[in-house]
Order: sequence, then structure tokens, then C-alpha cells
Amino acid sequence: MKTNGEEMVGNVKSIEEESLSFIYKNETIVYKVKQSDIVKITFASGRVQFFNKINQPGNTNNISLENHHNKVAVLPFVYIKDNQEGDLVMSNKIQTETLALLNKHRGELTYLSVNDTNALLVKAGVTNNNIQGYTMGEICTILGVEYVIQGMVSVEKTTQQNINTFSETTKNKENTKAYIDSQGHLIGNPLNNGKSQSYGSSVSTYTQNYATSMTMNIFNDKGHNIYSQDHTSFWNTQDAYKITLKYLAKRMPLFKK
Repeated sequence: MKTNGEEMVGNVKSIEEESLSFIYKNETIVYKVKQSDIVKITFASGRVQFFNKINQPGNTNNISLENHHNKVAVLPFVYIKDNQEGDLVMSNKIQTETLALLNKHRGELTYLSVNDTNALLVKAGVTNNNIQGYTMGEICTILGVEYVIQGMVSVEKTTQQNINTFSETTKNKENTKAYIDSQGHLIGNPLNNGKSQSYGSSVSTYTQNYATSMTMNIFNDKGHNIYSQDHTSFWNTQDAYKITLKYLAKRMPLFKK
């Protein structure tokens, strides 16, 4: 990866004092690349060798690649509802809730704010659509952190519950006798026996149930996946991901009690 964000894929033939020899994948020409133009090399073995700072457009405070120890960033979550990718608002909402939860149990760790994380990704040209083209080690470099947390939430409609509610109202009748006044008019109800009368009404309420599952991954700056776990919620509400998030967070190696 170069300081301008360009990624070169191929073979490093040799590393000299101020440059290195490089051959692009499926080519044979040897190029000389200045070390001053290189951020890092990720070797096939998984080893990462750092050289300089990454030059992010519009960012005057370049990230020192050596000053990222114990720094963590939470990436925007992938949110899928009914097998369709959900909106960005929900993705960022879960990202924010995850950061807030983990930041309370950070210990010696430092978490990058959601605004800073997303701004750095935008400046580097990383989006939900092309993030699969980057290794997690490269994402760590872009964000200047040692660890990144990546997650996905899937919510699907399942069954509906029909709840019938019956309400009953009782009205007491006054026990008054009927009589004929001096003008020959009937006063009162001769059929009134003073007994109570009940009235009832029924209301049906439909409740939609949901199945929620969550996957959480933690990657280090070498691109290694150090934690991966998924969990299906026992709850059937639409916001059941919140309980699932707490369940998985407590089992993360970064979670400090």
C-alpha cells in the first residue's frame, strides 16, 4: 500500500536502502518503488512491514502507523432485514450502540469515535460496497488502530400472534316501582326488576415476531481474526439485537469487566 492509498498487488523481489524491486501480479517487468512512497507491505505469510505514514486526502494530521497500540475502531454494521440490506441509519445506529457499550468496559483501550471512524473511511474511499476489496489489516492502517470490530445483524419476520382482549361493562338498574299519576300517565318502567345488565366488547391485536441473529468479528492490524462468534437471540422483538449485542460483547477479549 502506497502513501496515496494505491494498492499494489504482486511480488517484492528485493528491498534496498531507499527503494524496493516490485513485479505486478501476472507480469514480468521489475519496477523500482521508493520506500518514501510506501505505507506498508503485507506479505503472503501474513507478516506486515510498515514504512511511512498514510496520506489521506483532506487530513492534515497523518496517522502514525506505529502509534496505534491498544486503539480500537468499530466499523459500521451490516444490517440485513428480511434478506435485504437495510438502511444506513440503522447500520450507524448499531455501530454507535456497540461503541457506547464497549467504551464503558475499555480498560486500557482507546476507542475511535464513530464520527472519526466513518470520516476516515470516507476520505480513504472505503464504503460498504467496496470494503471487501480491503484486508482488515489495511482497514486498521487507514484508521490508525490496532483492532477493528466488524459486525452483522440479521432480522427476519417470522410468525404473528393474535391476541383477543374481551372487556365487560356492567350497568346496574335502579329498582323503582311504576305508578300512575293523577293525570292517568304511567310513570316508571313496570318491567324494571332492578337487576344489573352486562355489555361486552372484543378487540383483536396482532403482534409481529422476529428472528434476530448477530455475528461479531475482531481483526488485528496484521489482518488476523482473533475473535469470531455468532448468536441467535431468544427474544422475538424487532430490537432483540440489543440483548444479543450485550451477550456477545461480554465474551469479547477486548471487553474489560
